[in-house]
Amino acid sequence: MTTVLSDFEARVLEIERYFELLNLLISKEAELHFRNNRQPQTFTVDAELSKILRANCFLILYNLAESSIRQSILEIHDQISSKQLKFQEVKDEIKKVWLNNKYKNFKTTSNEDILIAITNIANDMIDIRFDESGTNLGGNVDAQKIREFARKLGFSDKTHHKLNNGSKLHIVKNRRNHLAHGNISFANCGREYSIEDLEKIKNQVVKYLRNVLKNIKKFIDEEQFKNS
Repeated sequence: MTTVLSDFEARVLEIERYFELLNLLISKEAELHFRNNRQPQTFTVDAELSKILRANCFLILYNLAESSIRQSILEIHDQISSKQLKFQEVKDEIKKVWLNNKYKNFKTTSNEDILIAITNIANDMIDIRFDESGTNLGGNVDAQKIREFARKLGFSDKTHHKLNNGSKLHIVKNRRNHLAHGNISFANCGREYSIEDLEKIKNQVVKYLRNVLKNIKKFIDEEQFKNS
């Protein structure tokens, strides 16, 4: 989980640098000066470009959310698999995930093979592989999706009450999807949010995700996936 947390903080730093630049370009009525030996040129960041730059905030914030959650789930799966635990040694949530992964084709399996599989379950090692096709992650990461993963895998979804259950991550997800699918232009998206609005969204999303990752780290470190 150390690598996941390190990557998360590196991406947060990228976001902070973008917001710092955005503040300078918008708040200070910035001009960009291009100089060469012949004719210096000046470029002004106008209102239309400002809207486009503001809309980009949703893309980089969503990138942080989806990458962090994907890596965290993969880490949970890898950590559980590395322990070589038997079926009866893990919590019910993990049993369900493992059974779904290992025996999802029971409908097309003969009764004899099913009986053999059931007989062997008790001694099988729990080996959970990350199946992204079954997680429905792409474009769908918000606080509700994170809570679904928490219930499914058994880690805590509790975060600080001031973070309002990560409500602003839903805004980020929706805005990102509208932009990605061409349902709204960058200028139209950006005009709806001031830099102050975006700062509030960014601050809540980053703090909420950091809380979630800490919960997952505790889940892994304390081996909460094991039967007590």
